[in-house]
Amino acid sequence: MDDTATAVGQLEQLLAPFTADKPGLAARVERGGEVVFERYLGGADLEHDAPVTAATRFHVASVSKQFTAFAILLESRAGRVNLDADIHAYLPELADYGAKVAVSDLVRHTSGLRDQWELMLLSGTPLDGLIRQSAIIAMAASQNGLNFPPGTQFRYSNTGYSLLAEIVARTSGTAFPAYLAEQVFAPLGMTETLVYGDAAHLLPNRAMSYRLNRKGEVRQARLNYSNYGATSLQSTPRDLARWARELMHPSHFGADLIAEMTGPGALRDGAPLNYGFGIMRTTLGGRAALNHDGGDAGYRAFFACFPDDDASIVVCSNGQADTGRIGLALADAFLSPGAPTPPAPPPDAAKLAELAGYYVNDWGPGLTLEATDGKLEVRGALAPPTEAKFLPNGDFYLYAPHFAFSPRPGGDLAETQGVGAVSVLHRRAARVQPAAEDLASIAGVYRCDEIDSTYRLTPDESGGGLVLSCLRFAPLKLAAADADAFDGAGLRLAVLRDSAGAPSGFTLATGRVRGLAFRRIDGAPQ
Repeated sequence: MDDTATAVGQLEQLLAPFTADKPGLAARVERGGEVVFERYLGGADLEHDAPVTAATRFHVASVSKQFTAFAILLESRAGRVNLDADIHAYLPELADYGAKVAVSDLVRHTSGLRDQWELMLLSGTPLDGLIRQSAIIAMAASQNGLNFPPGTQFRYSNTGYSLLAEIVARTSGTAFPAYLAEQVFAPLGMTETLVYGDAAHLLPNRAMSYRLNRKGEVRQARLNYSNYGATSLQSTPRDLARWARELMHPSHFGADLIAEMTGPGALRDGAPLNYGFGIMRTTLGGRAALNHDGGDAGYRAFFACFPDDDASIVVCSNGQADTGRIGLALADAFLSPGAPTPPAPPPDAAKLAELAGYYVNDWGPGLTLEATDGKLEVRGALAPPTEAKFLPNGDFYLYAPHFAFSPRPGGDLAETQGVGAVSVLHRRAARVQPAAEDLASIAGVYRCDEIDSTYRLTPDESGGGLVLSCLRFAPLKLAAADADAFDGAGLRLAVLRDSAGAPSGFTLATGRVRGLAFRRIDGAPQ
């Protein structure tokens, strides 16, 4: 059997689970302007037995960002937005960060602005509840600090794209959903695409949002967004294919405008980024690609252009499908062969032993590497283990090769971030188990005005760590990490101390939020 036949067989196996009684999938492959594959499977609305069809609209989450970025480019070309200007020129209600955040920093994710979703989760705001654009802007305006000085690092920030949409609305004098409809969707004939900015509006042909639990039972995964810029585009694969065609063969918009949008970015010191205006220049399955994925609630979306094949692939799901894996399977089945990846030799026991240990970083909980039975397992805070997979150069990864860990002299690890193509340092550290009296001294009540929230820390009698509680969410266990630090699921807490050494507050890091400070407002509970 040749490679293409094998790839087609593997693709069919991936598509087999999408039956009429399960959440659906829509996929389309175009090559040379012709449709070479199109499939609509499963249910769009399972409660009403509505199947997925070519007209089914899917929420495509962060695939929306390229349209928001394109809108800001259009405003720049119209002379109403200066990409190098400080964002306060357009959004004066934001706090003074002590440094210039340029409009282009919002586009490139180099602003340092904390991510809106993680801030909302920390504040106890449920993401399956109604979330309005005005609440996101207010949350952004309440932030007094940044994750890092603007332009010096890359960290994906949905907040930046919500603010970009706000800038477009203010400078154009047109509501953002209407702006994209008039300036982009109508010229391209994208009649099935819209920005869904009001959760109360009826939307024909909408795919509802689902997930499967561990028993394989279908459950609703509610999404109730009345916000946009970072997300909330509703579209179909055939409409997104029209947009992909424009990116590869500009006809309605100038080639120079499209080139500016799809070109890579850079930090202010010139360090390159693979992220352009809402889209990445990357490699997928050994093929050069323009790509962005998306995921909210039960929705998943994969969008990619492959210029060397003059091809596009769009995959949309309303049931948490692995659209990226399906997208790559479609590329293997219908596009030219990608550059082969040589097999990785099995790591020897000595190398595994060298890698074993506990590591911390500045962005979230630490991780533990354990060498067991010829395998390297990665254990996060209070999370199940994941087996590492090795690459031919000796690096390893957990989920995808473009998020690889590279050993560094001295025993640290550098993790490449697939989005942005920058690295994060994971430092070797020694675990410290605080004594009971140390935990008791940290226990108390803490306040953060930036998210309008009060937390309580208490000793975890069963685990030797802490329990973080708030009126707005369930208690969260924190395991002792390195000195004066505790790890939780997706969260790292670092204790702050006053000049006398007494706990005076703490900071949180959650992946896209760093340095969010809480001050102590009460002593240990009696």
